[in-house]
Amino acid sequence: MNHNQGPKHSQSRHTLGAQGKPSAAKTSPLAAALLASAAPLVVPIKHWLSSLSQREQVLVKLLGVLFCVFVVWSIAVSPALNSLTKSALKTQTLERQWSELLAIQSELKTIKSVVPVGLGDASSALQELTSQLCPQCKVVIQDTTARMQIKALSPEALTQLLPQIRSRSQAQILETSLRLDNTSKLWEGSMTLALPSVNPASSAPGSN
Repeated sequence: MNHNQGPKHSQSRHTLGAQGKPSAAKTSPLAAALLASAAPLVVPIKHWLSSLSQREQVLVKLLGVLFCVFVVWSIAVSPALNSLTKSALKTQTLERQWSELLAIQSELKTIKSVVPVGLGDASSALQELTSQLCPQCKVVIQDTTARMQIKALSPEALTQLLPQIRSRSQAQILETSLRLDNTSKLWEGSMTLALPSVNPASSAPGSN
């Protein structure tokens, strides 16, 4: 019985050994080609390194490490950083365009809410605005054009005058010729304005 079991036991061990043997790792064709092309250079490089001094060997290894770092940076890290940069720029562009669209929408709502004024009301509003912000200024109105002579106007009053010309009189600035006096730090010059010529009654809803 011992002789009959011995071969079976040996055969079983042989089978386990064949199954337990690790399989060889698969290598990609590119890696195999690189290894095959670099194989003839291994022995000469080893001989060359052994002929160098200890300090020279350290320098050569350091250069090799730096070269490997450069290759990894060029192949993997740099393209990833470029992709992130492009993505960030694209996000900023979209955010800017969205802000511009919101500003345009807000301006359109403001324009729709403005009640158009006639020529007489626009002239009166312009005269009143001038007397309030620029007492020394003069306004000459001819048809639908107004010419404002500006004198001794402070910078603060100028920043208030320009937007209110459009909002209160609905006049459009056609031409400006202003200069800042270096001594008094006040503005002087002239502005040419186009007054609204639309009859508000004809533009009102249901006027037809």
